[in-house]
Amino acid sequence: MTRDARSDDVAGRATALGLDGIDIDSAVATIARKLAFYDDHQPDKSAYPNEAKADAWTTVPASDWVSGFYPGALWYVHEFAMRRQWPDQALWRQRAHTWTTGLTDEQFTTTNHDLGFMIMDSFGHGYRLTGDEAYKAVVLQAAESLSKRYSETVGLIRSWGAIDDADNFVVIIDNMMNLELLVWASENGGPDRYRRIATQHADRTREEFFRPDHGTYHVIDFDPRTGALKRKYTHQGLADESCWSRGQTWAIYGYAYLHEATAEPRYLKHSIAAADHYLSRLPADHVPPSDFDSGLMGLEHRDSSAAALASCAFFRLSRLCPDAADKTRFWLAAVNALKTLLQRPYFSSSPDHASALRYQARNFHPDASHRLTNTSLIFGDYYLLEALLTYDGAVQPTSKAPSP
Repeated sequence: MTRDARSDDVAGRATALGLDGIDIDSAVATIARKLAFYDDHQPDKSAYPNEAKADAWTTVPASDWVSGFYPGALWYVHEFAMRRQWPDQALWRQRAHTWTTGLTDEQFTTTNHDLGFMIMDSFGHGYRLTGDEAYKAVVLQAAESLSKRYSETVGLIRSWGAIDDADNFVVIIDNMMNLELLVWASENGGPDRYRRIATQHADRTREEFFRPDHGTYHVIDFDPRTGALKRKYTHQGLADESCWSRGQTWAIYGYAYLHEATAEPRYLKHSIAAADHYLSRLPADHVPPSDFDSGLMGLEHRDSSAAALASCAFFRLSRLCPDAADKTRFWLAAVNALKTLLQRPYFSSSPDHASALRYQARNFHPDASHRLTNTSLIFGDYYLLEALLTYDGAVQPTSKAPSP
């Protein structure tokens, strides 16, 4: 099915189900104002937004795993500006380009697995929207760098630790999101081995990271000499056997993407199973606690970034599922999450908040005043924008600009 046909199908369901009421233009304009404010007031273009408790972002260097989300958000606004023919669309392109080029040196890094986040969200969007071959070259080099963290013995890409660590081989569920870099590169001039690495990583992840109920572990350490499993634990959740909600959404999104990219049915099956576990544990407002097993359901313990990411994943599943009932239920799940996130208390247009999306959690923590919880995160706004643009492309399929 073509993208336009898929969009027509989704738009028809949206009309039939009466799912109007999402003010796309207002929401994107609000996020855009906040993104522009940071750019206008930040002379140091190597200081990337990270997290915010109030009206100012903390920042990280280009080498940090979140560095690609701010330029990625700028590219999304540029894309929307093209769709709506905003008079300042060229300015948004320039902003996105400036912050993207600040990440150029990261294409050569082999010290982390997060090149997918860093490079696809910046240079990947830049190439998708402009066709600039210089962007593509960076993506291809980044894929080669990431491939160096793969072990044939373990069958996985090392997430944390030195590339030559002989004692530990640590992998996290988040790594499912970085496989897009390898698959895309294999289809755009890179070697076929990139795709093989990505699928082998995904297949062993399914074997090791999923519990019988399809909840996920966060971290697994393997023996790099033999590939044997050493232990399963958490770094960002409540406990080793609990379900960290954003980790669950990384899995849903990652496997949905892989199915779309490879047409392998097993990846769609994995994504749906992970999605069903997530949906079965959601509270009534469609925004999960930072850990499903914490028992802490107050706003200060929610993670709206996980809800934004889930909305993106559910829109994709709605498009990909062959079963009509699945298409509808995932569409509803995506829209319900998006509608909640665009309302108070989760959405803020106030200058008192650096971000648009509030009540996020980098990690689970029982103390709501802790830096890692009850905060805002740049990737929350990024995925909220992605959900908005995806929804816009579905309900307004005549849009001329490419959809995310």
